[in-house]
Amino acid sequence: MKRMGKKKRWMAAVLCLAMLVTAAVPSTVNAATEKFTEKKVVVLDPGHGGYDSGAVEVHNGQQYIEAEINWKIARYTMQELQKYPNIEVHMTRNNQNQFVGLVDRVLIAKSYQADLLVSQHINSADTPYAKGASVLVSSGTYRPYLAETEKLFGRYVIDELGKLGISKRFSAQGGMEYRLSSDGSVYPNGARRDYYAIVAQSVQQDLPGVIIEHAFVSSPSDAYNFFRTNSQLKKLGQADARAIVRYFNRIRSQEQSKDTSDTVTSNQKNGWKKAGSNMRYYINGVRQKNRVLHLKDGTYYVDKNGNRAYGWKTINGNCYFFDKRNDGKASVGWLTRPSGVFCFNANGIRYENTQLISTSGKIYIIGSDGKRCSGWTNYRGERYYINNRGYAHTGWLRRGGKWYCFDKKKGAMYRNRTVKMDPGQINYKFDRRGVCTNRK
Repeated sequence: MKRMGKKKRWMAAVLCLAMLVTAAVPSTVNAATEKFTEKKVVVLDPGHGGYDSGAVEVHNGQQYIEAEINWKIARYTMQELQKYPNIEVHMTRNNQNQFVGLVDRVLIAKSYQADLLVSQHINSADTPYAKGASVLVSSGTYRPYLAETEKLFGRYVIDELGKLGISKRFSAQGGMEYRLSSDGSVYPNGARRDYYAIVAQSVQQDLPGVIIEHAFVSSPSDAYNFFRTNSQLKKLGQADARAIVRYFNRIRSQEQSKDTSDTVTSNQKNGWKKAGSNMRYYINGVRQKNRVLHLKDGTYYVDKNGNRAYGWKTINGNCYFFDKRNDGKASVGWLTRPSGVFCFNANGIRYENTQLISTSGKIYIIGSDGKRCSGWTNYRGERYYINNRGYAHTGWLRRGGKWYCFDKKKGAMYRNRTVKMDPGQINYKFDRRGVCTNRK
C-alpha cells in the first residue's frame, strides 16, 4: 500500500475535524433548501346507508336511491384524492350496507384528526321544481372561525359543481345554507345551536364539517342530468375532490404566509437598541414586551421585560426556537439539536404530530413532541419505516430475513392484504405484521 504524503495527511485530518465539528454543532436548514407541504386529512361521509336509504325517486322507470348514489359519489371522490400524496382520505363507513349514527360520523372524523369532514348527499323536496346545489355550513353562533372556514370550502364546491352545469341555490348567500335549531338547544356559549346534526356536532368537536347537497333527486331534470349514470356520478365525485384540493391549497398558503399583524419596520423610532447585554425593540419610541415580532429579516420574541429572548419558547400554544447563533431569529425549516431533528414553518412555528411531503415526494413524519421520527414508526393507524436520511422508505425492504413492502406514494406498509405490484407480476401476500408470505 502506498503511504499517504504529509500534505495529504494534513488535509485528511482537517477534513475529519470539520466533519466532527459539523456533526456536533446544531444546524438549521432553511425551508427554501427543501420545500414540503403538511399532509391534510379529510374524512368523507356518504350520507345515509344501511337500513336508511335516504330519498327514493323513480323517473322514467329508473329508480334513484340516495344512499347508493351518495356512496358512489364518495368512492369517486376518494379515488381522485388518493392521487395526492399530501392528502390523507378516510370514510365514515366501510360499505353501502353499513349504518353509522350522525354523532358517530363526526366522532370518527375526529378520531382521524381530520382537517375537514365532508358529508355527501343529494337533495329532495315535495315539488319537482326545486333544483340546484347548496352547501350546509355553520351559522357561526359558536366558534365563528369554523363558519368562515366552511364557507371558504363551500365556495369551491359551488364553483366546481357549477362547472358541471348545476345551478346554485341561495344565490344571495353564495350557495351556502344555514339553519338554526328550533327546539331550544344551544351551544356551550348559550347561542342557538345549528339544526343539522353533522354541522352542529362538528362545531362541538371544533372541526370544520359541511353537508354537500349536490342537486335534487326529486327533480326529473336534475336526476337525469346528474344522477342517471355512473359516469355522471364520477364527475360529481371528482368535482368534490377538486374543491377539497383547492381548499387545502388555500389553507396551506394561509398557514405559510407571514402574519402581518405584528410586522414592524425600522426607522428612527422603530428598531433594535442595545441595553447592556440585552437587545430591545422599539415602535414609535415604545419598548415592545412579551410579543412575537415579525420583522423583514425574520421572526423574533421579546420577553416580559422587552429583552430579546433565545432558545425554546412556547407562545400561545405554538413552539418556536429562537437561535442565538442567528441573532435570535426563529428557526425556519429543519433544525438539528442534540435532542432530535425538528421542523418549523415559514412563521417559525414547530410542526407537531403531522406528515410533511416534500416536492420530490419524500414523506417525513413528525411526532407529537415535534421530533422527526426514525426507524419503525406508527402514525394514524399505519406503519412506516423511516430510513437514516429521515424520510419514509417506499417499495421493498428486507429486514431480519423478512420482506416488507411500502406504498410507493404514501409510504405506508402493506398489511393484511394481497398486492399486485405491476401488471403481469404475481400477487404478493402480506400478513397482519406486514411480512410478505410468498417472497423468499
